Amino acid sequence: MEDRRLETHPDLMDPDWREHAEVDAWLGAKKDLKKRRKQSSRRGFRVSGGPVLVLALIALVVAAVVVHRVQGRGVNDVPGFGQPPKAVPVSGGVDLNRPYDRTPAANWREGIDGVIVPPGQAVGDFTAEEVDAAYRTVTEAIAAARLGSRALQYADGSELLRLLAPNERVRLEPALTSALTVEKGKYLTLIGPNRLLQVSPRMTGFLTAKPGEKGELVVHASYTTAYAFDAHPGEARSPSDIVPFVRDEQDYVIRKAPPFAQADAGLSFGEGARYHSNMACDASKAGLLAPQYADKSKPVDGAPVVDEVDTYDPTKPLPSTGNCG
Repeated sequence: MEDRRLETHPDLMDPDWREHAEVDAWLGAKKDLKKRRKQSSRRGFRVSGGPVLVLALIALVVAAVVVHRVQGRGVNDVPGFGQPPKAVPVSGGVDLNRPYDRTPAANWREGIDGVIVPPGQAVGDFTAEEVDAAYRTVTEAIAAARLGSRALQYADGSELLRLLAPNERVRLEPALTSALTVEKGKYLTLIGPNRLLQVSPRMTGFLTAKPGEKGELVVHASYTTAYAFDAHPGEARSPSDIVPFVRDEQDYVIRKAPPFAQADAGLSFGEGARYHSNMACDASKAGLLAPQYADKSKPVDGAPVVDEVDTYDPTKPLPSTGNCG
């Protein structure tokens, strides 16, 4: 059983801390005792020594050790609060505790909550309830591909695969279960060697639905995702160096059985296009996402200057060229 007694607390076992705290506590106790004696003498009685005084001094020493130790620790040092960033802040105005500040994602919502899902209404052969179910499936697919821990931490496409129609699963399984490839990076966000900060990605976007062929519903997802990366001091000069953006325009096709075969019923990918910026082009060529500061290549010459707010706004046209061409 774990020893939770106060006298065996790790902080109290540190001789340097104990020596420092004991001196502070003893001096503080003597000062406090003198003060109490003066006050007591005015009231007509005297504070005596003995066991009570010894116990009081021990309690003060313990409190001093614990308080001194805790005051020197940040919230990220306490178990359960996640791994702290390497440095806070990085020079040049980048605050790794608030990485999205001064970026277009500053006011976006965390994760899939940033994608607006309209209320279900009947579309073509699909009832309002079926459209609602289709929206839920699509948001799960987006979360699995762009936000899921299996994808981001392990480049594992299993969460996305289980949401697909049987035949679509067979078609994409080789790509989604392969090693890191450009093809796999079309469906999953694959993180390169740089580490993400312990903050949620930010998103903005929306879903719409329209009828496809008989028995088909096409759900279009228009959204942008911002990711925040860790950095050593001196690596990043501005928030754009640690926050890359990925914008997606993606059709998802939901099919019924009948008229489709049972193996084709469910979710499949339709047409799609992507745009990204503030990312490392070296990593991008391998289908990976990495922060701009990690890039050893030069930016694309003659890349068009764009308004960042419009660039990442899903209601605006998708730009044709990112920072990597």
